[in-house]
Amino acid sequence: MLPLKENKCFKEVLMGKANIEKFRDDNFYVLNSMDDWVRILDKYGRLVFINEKMRRDIHLDRSLIEQNVDTEKLSEKSDIFKNTTIEEEKLINGKYYSIKSSPLYYKNEFMGIIEVYRDITSESNMKVDLFNANRKMLEDIRFVRKIQTNILPKNKTYGDIKLEGRYIPSNDLSGDLFDIIKVDENKYAFYIADVMGHGVKASIMTMFVKLSISGIFERHSDYSPGQVLKKLRKDFVKLDMNSSQYFTVWIGIFDIKNNRLTFSNAGHNCPPLHLVENKNRVNKLVVSGRMISNIIEQNIYQEVTISLHPKDRILFYTDGVTESRDMNKNEYSVERLMENLKNKKNLDYILEDLEKFTWGEQDDDISLALIDYKGEKDEN
Repeated sequence: MLPLKENKCFKEVLMGKANIEKFRDDNFYVLNSMDDWVRILDKYGRLVFINEKMRRDIHLDRSLIEQNVDTEKLSEKSDIFKNTTIEEEKLINGKYYSIKSSPLYYKNEFMGIIEVYRDITSESNMKVDLFNANRKMLEDIRFVRKIQTNILPKNKTYGDIKLEGRYIPSNDLSGDLFDIIKVDENKYAFYIADVMGHGVKASIMTMFVKLSISGIFERHSDYSPGQVLKKLRKDFVKLDMNSSQYFTVWIGIFDIKNNRLTFSNAGHNCPPLHLVENKNRVNKLVVSGRMISNIIEQNIYQEVTISLHPKDRILFYTDGVTESRDMNKNEYSVERLMENLKNKKNLDYILEDLEKFTWGEQDDDISLALIDYKGEKDEN
């Protein structure tokens, strides 16, 4: 509440509109010095004062001088208006104003209100521009996210390999990717990749990884997994990217004719899990290898070959799964995944288990892919 200066001149002004000319700078020097519009109305809603700034700009809208506030608000029954500062925004002649109305008291008697009009047009236009820009950005993100989802392989049987995948991006664009490629009549390549970070840059890098690996196999169908990673790194270095950009890839080639899997790894710290059907044992498919980056020296990507058996299963995943935490900050862990795989749980069960386990919002991308080797085939 703003107390009024006790003087005869002010009392006369509050008595009615006719005394507005008596209201001079001696009493309202501060109000007349303000860049905001200021007006005062008595308890009956009659205008008794406007400051110099408002007086100069009054040609914009004379109704600001002549209009009175709702008299019901100023009546003795309206305690809210008498005891509370009210804020609102109005559009006046194409400009946005923030209006703050505060009660005025003289010797504990309600005498009227003082209103301060602040021009917030620039701020309001900035908010509108920012809103439109954010809306456009969200539309672009939804579009790219839809493309990312659609470029993932379909859940179906490829030769003797039945593939089922799940991809759940976080709120941002994803850096996760997995794919299966037919190399020849007896071989299929499968890889899973994780690009550092999120957002547009990570999303574009997944496109690079997908196109590059597809192109390598198209031109060099005889390449082993290690040779593919070596060529992929060479292609990446040619991009001359920022030194902080990197990604990881695990890649394997299924030899259906000879029942073998040969794989190599470029820094992917989520080793696939192999359920050996005839032994009911889960092994980690581990092999060393450095991530792909232009600041890390070229590595010889080692290769490992294992035997496969009908109905073997291999589970692929990214760290968004194993690093999910519960309310006590415990991680979901690879061991929990291994137990689910050993108990022959499907992806829907694993995702449901993960959702029950996780506390709070999902903060990383989640990718899961399950391969059934020479198991029951789909009709498609």
